Order: sequence, then structure tokens, then C-alpha cells
Amino acid sequence: MPKASKELLDALNDGLSEELASIIQYMWQHVTARGLDSPAIADVFNATSMVEMDHAYKVAERIDLLGGVPTTAVGPVKLGGSLKQMLEEDLKAEDDAVELYRNLVKLARKEDDPVTLRLVEDILGETEEHAHKLATILEKV
Repeated sequence: MPKASKELLDALNDGLSEELASIIQYMWQHVTARGLDSPAIADVFNATSMVEMDHAYKVAERIDLLGGVPTTAVGPVKLGGSLKQMLEEDLKAEDDAVELYRNLVKLARKEDDPVTLRLVEDILGETEEHAHKLATILEKV
């Protein structure tokens, strides 16, 4: 059974905590989105929350497989405001997640863990796509 260092497990749990917060934040925004642009943007919130849930499952499963204990701690969740404020908060959270996953890529390489590396690279790519989509929407709101 593969094992990981405490540093890598802690970093993966940081990622899991961020993913759990994102699920809640995007779900809440989907439910509470109001305004002329809300139907299309609410659909983006909904779809993104589903991707974040997939990330959380995969990271938690990897932590468990590596001998760690997946966290139940939820990172900061930003609630409220206009659609524009929600999008701005989401973009900041996605940018922070990009930084977190870039660090995880480095750690997985350092530990010569190709499976974790592939996982965090995939999540990093999807997170960068989320940030790009949010930035594009913000230009139009």
C-alpha cells in the first residue's frame, strides 16, 4: 500500500477542505442567485459545485489510500451579495485553489508519487478552467 509524507497528506487535506467549502459556496449561490442574469449564472454555480464534489471525493479517496485521514474541516465559505460579488468571491477562491494545487503538484513530484501527481494536475487544470470561466463572466456582468 502506498504511503505519503505528513507534508503531502496535510496539503491534500488543505485541498479537501477547500473543495468542501467550494461545494457549499457554489450550492448556496445556485439556490440564492437573483437578478436578470441569474438563470445562466446559477447554472454555472450548479455545474461547478458538482465538479468540486468530484474533486473532494477523489482527494479524500487518495488521502485514505495513502494512509491518511480525510478531513471534515470546511474552509472559509463566502455567502451573500450581488451576483457580481459572488462571482468575484468565487474567482478569488479559484485563484487561491490554483496556487494550492500548484504546490501539490510540486510536492507529488518531490515524493515521486505519479498517481497523486496525475490527480492534482487534473484538478489543477479544471480549477484553472473555472477561474477562466468566472473571469470571462465577470467581464460581462
